[in-house]
Amino acid sequence: MYARSGRRVALALIAILSVVPVSFVHLIAHAAPAITADEVLAYTNVARFYEGVPFLAHDPLLSRVALTKMQDLFAREYFAHDAPTGEDVSDLADQVGYAYIAVGENLALGDFENSREVVEAWMESPGHRKNLLSSTYSEIGVAAGRGMYDGRKTWIVVQSFGLPRSSCSEIDDDLLRTIEGEREVLALLERVVEMRRAQLENVRTGTRTYRERVTSYNKAADLFNARMQAHRAHIERYNTEVETFNACILERTAGA
Repeated sequence: MYARSGRRVALALIAILSVVPVSFVHLIAHAAPAITADEVLAYTNVARFYEGVPFLAHDPLLSRVALTKMQDLFAREYFAHDAPTGEDVSDLADQVGYAYIAVGENLALGDFENSREVVEAWMESPGHRKNLLSSTYSEIGVAAGRGMYDGRKTWIVVQSFGLPRSSCSEIDDDLLRTIEGEREVLALLERVVEMRRAQLENVRTGTRTYRERVTSYNKAADLFNARMQAHRAHIERYNTEVETFNACILERTAGA
């Protein structure tokens, strides 16, 4: 689509949880070169303030995600959330070590006049507006640059949104490893108990040998039962952590 001023603008957005929805919008903007990442973030938070949505905090890792995406768009001259080799914002987040529950992305390409105009253009597009105002996200990284694209000098602006994994209580991975190790120990102890039981079958009751083997069996059974009780407590604790984490994710991403 061509703007009334004759300049071209394209916007794109993405919001990623487990499936990557993609939409592209061509909108109108006016020209002039004065766009910075800090200003884009500031105008974004102004828009969120007026809508009663908490501010987004700047995150350095998400800024690396946004910068990497912007540089790639210029270098390979494509305008899409998926790179020609298939990477998207979630892959870039993984590459920089950003542990997330949800990530999303807005893209803008065109002869925008200033940072405010970029944000206003996104706000005029329902999909981009949803990303920009989403209460799911609590952090953001922004990159803005002017360079050659399709034979002409223009702007590309990238917003990388994120909800860090730390927003929900962590699941204890060490506890899971403990549970897995306990299963191996319990399987071994169970075989010992069965062996001790088998040793009782061919011994006459009332004899010294029988009493000794009963004692040996009871010790093995007591140890197995104690280990099993602790194992069940660990499983219950781990399941509670998982349920709490999943409930937090559902609550935090309900509007995504």
